[in-house]
Amino acid sequence: MSEQIILPEAVHADDRGRIIALPPFAAAGAMVIESVAGAVRGNHYHVNESHLMYVVSGLMIYIEEGLDKSLMVTEVGPGQSVISPPGASHCTVFAADTVFVALSDRDRRGDKYEGEVVRVAPMERRPEVADHLTGIDRLILAPTHLRNAT
Repeated sequence: MSEQIILPEAVHADDRGRIIALPPFAAAGAMVIESVAGAVRGNHYHVNESHLMYVVSGLMIYIEEGLDKSLMVTEVGPGQSVISPPGASHCTVFAADTVFVALSDRDRRGDKYEGEVVRVAPMERRPEVADHLTGIDRLILAPTHLRNAT
């Protein structure tokens, strides 16, 4: 189970702006993903893939299930990352409009992604998660096109 938030390796700033060095991760693909407040992504695990999610802006609530079926719930904000290891069921709930970068250690193009994913029951609906979703639980009940989108 991912036990910690991972911070950038370095931030270089000057009067032009910032360069943020993401944590080391052997990436085969990269995506910028935008999610609206209340959206839910994931509710799956990857058979072989691992991916790092770095939050650029907004707030993501990351839920991951351990081998013992216990849940880890972590708020991931701007400048923070979390890694989903292979075989770990996970989902993300967005408490605000959020932009994050996902780095994958596998090629996700075409049907390769769906062939690697195993869907699980909605983790955000488990009772032990409720306290972490206070205030945004009403958003999660938004129209279907905003829920469980990959």
